Amino acid sequence: MKISKFLFVIPVIILIIIFQTSLQNRYLMASDIRDGGTIFKNVCAGCHVRGGLVVLKGSKSLKLSDLEKRGIADVDSIAEIANEGIGYMKGYKHKLKVGEDKILAQWIIQNAQKAWN
Repeated sequence: MKISKFLFVIPVIILIIIFQTSLQNRYLMASDIRDGGTIFKNVCAGCHVRGGLVVLKGSKSLKLSDLEKRGIADVDSIAEIANEGIGYMKGYKHKLKVGEDKILAQWIIQNAQKAWN
């Protein structure tokens, strides 16, 4: 009888340890995700400087009016462009962690709505 209790307790303890470790890993992964401003500074600001303006002639700005004209003034469109690229701009999915495309897109829209002030 004692052995059966022991054999039952070991798997329960192992499951608890696995569950605890899983929760810790999720917390660490979530804390590794950067905020929109940091992502923009590290990935986008080389070409989109001074409030979404662009360095290269022929490239598009991130002003709200320009985004609306092109029909991309929404999170999903900007996230897709951040990942896949458009026109002269290459995609950056290799530099973005999971979920950062949406965080970046939300940040861009918020700043465009404030006229990048």
